[in-house]
Amino acid sequence: MTYILLLNIVSAFILVGLILTIQFVHYPSFRYVSNRQFEEFHRFHSKRISFVVIPLMLVELVSSLILYLNNQDNMISIVFLINLILVLSIWALTFLGIVPIHNQLAKAFDNLTFKKLLLFNFFRTILWISRGLLMIILLGFLFEII
Repeated sequence: MTYILLLNIVSAFILVGLILTIQFVHYPSFRYVSNRQFEEFHRFHSKRISFVVIPLMLVELVSSLILYLNNQDNMISIVFLINLILVLSIWALTFLGIVPIHNQLAKAFDNLTFKKLLLFNFFRTILWISRGLLMIILLGFLFEII
């Protein structure tokens, strides 16, 4: 179980760093790609980011599920329930919100759609930061710092 917890914590911290980079650096750079090159740029972005994000999100989801299911009868179960809810919310926002927006942008850059992407991703960023903070609090309790 220790390895599962470690995988979960590491995936949380990596994904927090990644989402902050995407939200504040990468997505804003979309504005600086010419309309003529945007379709090719977006295709490159979508393909490459998927190789990084999907495996990490799968590790995050599976490890969160295992931690929750294997800790039903102890005091830490509420932490793992909150963690799982955050992860499921991130997945829902990603596949019901972000992916459809990217599908629209894949056709052509549109400023309104782009602003929608930034807004939806902002909420996803908040969810991942919340998960990272939850893991920091959990580590604090585990190491008896808190």
